[in-house]
Amino acid sequence: MAITRRRPERVMRGWPVWTAYAALGWSVVYAALGVFWAAGGGGFPFGAADVNAEGHGRLLAGATPQVAGPVMATLGAAGAVIALAMARRVRWPRPVLLVSGWGLAVLLALVLPEIRALHLALFPLIFLSLDKMDWPTVNFLVLMAGGFAWAAATLAYQRASRSACAHCGRRADRRTGRGEAWLVRHRRALTYTAVAAPWGYALVRLAWVLDIPLGVPMEFLRHLATANGGAGAKGMELILIGMCAAGSVLTAGLVHRWGEVWPRWVVGLAGRPVPVAVPVVCAGPAACAMLAVGLSWARGLPELIAAGWAIDVYGYRVGPAFALPIPSFLLWGGALGLAALAYYYGRRGECPYCAKALTR
Repeated sequence: MAITRRRPERVMRGWPVWTAYAALGWSVVYAALGVFWAAGGGGFPFGAADVNAEGHGRLLAGATPQVAGPVMATLGAAGAVIALAMARRVRWPRPVLLVSGWGLAVLLALVLPEIRALHLALFPLIFLSLDKMDWPTVNFLVLMAGGFAWAAATLAYQRASRSACAHCGRRADRRTGRGEAWLVRHRRALTYTAVAAPWGYALVRLAWVLDIPLGVPMEFLRHLATANGGAGAKGMELILIGMCAAGSVLTAGLVHRWGEVWPRWVVGLAGRPVPVAVPVVCAGPAACAMLAVGLSWARGLPELIAAGWAIDVYGYRVGPAFALPIPSFLLWGGALGLAALAYYYGRRGECPYCAKALTR
């Protein structure tokens, strides 16, 4: 039993180092894959090979192995060098390393996955879309995992390279940073913004379930019903509405007592403190998924505005309300990420690593 307890502690204690090597390994693998695909190897997951790309985003729809392969190999090789420098805590050129690390994290976790990021947020219901879980889709989830590794590695390097604790970011001369203080002060406002944000999307979908053509003509709703087996379309809409409602309610726990102490209905845990990592680990990836989806949808917003809020979707004219999910997802992802960070800062307590270092 004692061994089981120590292993997670060793893993968490070493994350500022092993995440850099994880980013290094990820970069080496994808650099090698880039060379392999550029040389004509099979399994290229983008472009024409992505048979389920329709409706999942357009960013890489036209990618070919001859063009994307060398780009991946170059980025992977550069990433390996950057990750190694971060692991060894090289201080020069620090700005270049930080910009590169955060840039790769954003690219991999928020930009490239597009609509497929919903597979991460809807993981409990992933079995409903197993027919879509082909290699290209799995590859996008691996890209997001690489983005998380890069974010953790860059954060640890950013802290350590400014003589702060790599685990918590505190420095001996300033225990609480201005950004941390601002987040804790606005924790409630950020949380309730994240609670309200998904309803911009959910209300549109609820209207469609009730056959109210909000932002679309009635013919559009009939087309959806025909293309998705009638009641199956409404069933999926209800599932998505339910996920929004569940996410909204769970988010409220970031500022309520049941988000810090397990409530009575949680059998076996009632009355015990909720580990800080549980809400943060759940909310963080979900926030990234919402942002990725919102950014993907937002690329079509200029076209919609330029057309006077009336463009053709599946051959039907849609109106302004059709675009309501775009700001909803962007606001949801951003507010949820900040609220989770504020929750972490508000509950994390004394760092067991830098506290020891500061008392030496």
